[in-house]
Amino acid sequence: MRANGSTIKRIAYPKDTQKKFEHWECPARNCEFMDIELEDGRWISSADLELGFDKKQVENLEKFISDIAGGVA
Repeated sequence: MRANGSTIKRIAYPKDTQKKFEHWECPARNCEFMDIELEDGRWISSADLELGFDKKQVENLEKFISDIAGGVA
């Protein structure tokens, strides 16, 4: 997916966060934003994310949302 003039390579928890509960095996965390690595090497916060879609991607997303919402979206 296009974002901030590049392509999203990976999404990760911010390094300064820790697991919500240490006894859980799940890595879930309470963080407001995620870190995003772009293919051009930059890391950005999801707070600064600017998604780029082409028309076909938007149509596919709209269909997907409508399908999972039972046609009411």
